Amino acid sequence: MTVARSVGIRPGRALFALTLAVSVVLLGSTILNVALPELRENLGAGDVAQQWILNGYTLTFAGFLLVAGGAGDRWGLRRLLLWGTAAFAIATAICGVLESVAWVIALRAVMGVAAAAIMPTSLAVILRVFPAENRARAIAIWAAASGLSISLGPLLGGALLSAGLWWGSVLELVAVLGLLAFLSVVAWIPDIAGSGVGELRVLPVAGSLSGISLLVYGVVHIDEGGWGSTGTWLPVLAGILVLSGLVLLEIRHREPLVDVALFRHRSFTVALTALTLASFVMFGYMYVVTFYLQVERGYSPLRTGFLLIPLSAGLALGAPLSRRVTRRIGAQPTMTVGLGLITSALVGAVGLGAHTVVTWFMLDAFVLAVGFALVLSPGITLASSSVPAERSGAGSALLNTLRQLGSALGVAVLGSILWSHYADTMNQRLKTAPAHVREAAADSLASALAGSPAAARAATPSFLGALHAVSLIAAGVTTIALMVTMLVGGDGRRGDRPDAKTTAQDSESVRAGR
Repeated sequence: MTVARSVGIRPGRALFALTLAVSVVLLGSTILNVALPELRENLGAGDVAQQWILNGYTLTFAGFLLVAGGAGDRWGLRRLLLWGTAAFAIATAICGVLESVAWVIALRAVMGVAAAAIMPTSLAVILRVFPAENRARAIAIWAAASGLSISLGPLLGGALLSAGLWWGSVLELVAVLGLLAFLSVVAWIPDIAGSGVGELRVLPVAGSLSGISLLVYGVVHIDEGGWGSTGTWLPVLAGILVLSGLVLLEIRHREPLVDVALFRHRSFTVALTALTLASFVMFGYMYVVTFYLQVERGYSPLRTGFLLIPLSAGLALGAPLSRRVTRRIGAQPTMTVGLGLITSALVGAVGLGAHTVVTWFMLDAFVLAVGFALVLSPGITLASSSVPAERSGAGSALLNTLRQLGSALGVAVLGSILWSHYADTMNQRLKTAPAHVREAAADSLASALAGSPAAARAATPSFLGALHAVSLIAAGVTTIALMVTMLVGGDGRRGDRPDAKTTAQDSESVRAGR
């Protein structure tokens, strides 16, 4: 029996509270994008520091997802949501008034820990509050709110910055919404008691955080020496070894937090691959186009936010569309269509230039967002329903962790490729210029455009060439996901269609918060 039936709560209000909580979490991951130029100007944050400000959040988010479900099982889902939303609101409010890059990164990491307590737990509550026949629709709304929040961040942030407020005002807005989420959880989420038992293990958290951090550290610093430098390949290799060792240890544990046996379920593997690589591309794309719009084209934060409205529109329209398409052809074919649209949009981004009409950019962004929506909701539903109910917790843990890892690596990898390609091209174009002019122009697009005439002339083609290269690489990534989705068959489980009733109606469903 679900909680909704047993205690008579209103699932609609509960769903509002849960979608608000997860929306705040994802808003916090993208709303700083339009503030990156202000962070450089006011805090002296360079390209690498900016990537760490973004990734400090997603890294701890991904690392602590592994134990979020265990904490929910032990202490109760509502209690964990309350602690998570409160900590998130407080940390975000403090972060917005800091004046040190190091402290901003540190508080962003704290925000990530709190976010890890919110996002998977909110999904677990949905599995308990909603009866099986309504669960897929609730998950679709939850997923749509997640996707919409990702794209609304730049618009809301741009509006605040264009109004003359300081860079931290964007975080203060998130903090206020976090407070509203906390109050909504207090009012409308039922008390789902924990078992009071269960092992909260530190080793998987430490292993995942250190492995992921080393991996991202190496990738972020590629522009300082290339893949051949020790500072790049050594951290990457160390990160891979740490994560591999963690997987081997978890395989032998009686209650593994990283259950690699889930990959035996082909539908789960397909959904996980599509969601991870789509998140990789989406977050990397939003990082890259911020510099195209604000620095290369010189648009204000508000205009940048308006130009990114098609992302929100595409996700808003794509969410109900994904549901209808999935009912007609199934989840896996729907994700294939979505990945095809994403790939097409990324190839279309190669047409962006210094004087391209903004209509082209907006149409391209809209197609990308619709494609992402066609992957997001069916992918989450398919992954949640394609594994046995008794292993749903491990499946949710792996799904959310790899999605966040994909987001972090998207910013790290695509951002590093962008700036390393730009720096290499600038060094070639300015090889006869004085060393200090060449170094300053290669280090920063903004500095180059405001620098000497030679640097300004070289900056635009160098950046656009880097942007086009990143777009094609991202298209290659989604092509891989597309091929996997097309060629790897499902398990033949009913979860391939979101309206199918799932069997996870007992206490094991709570473990989906892991």
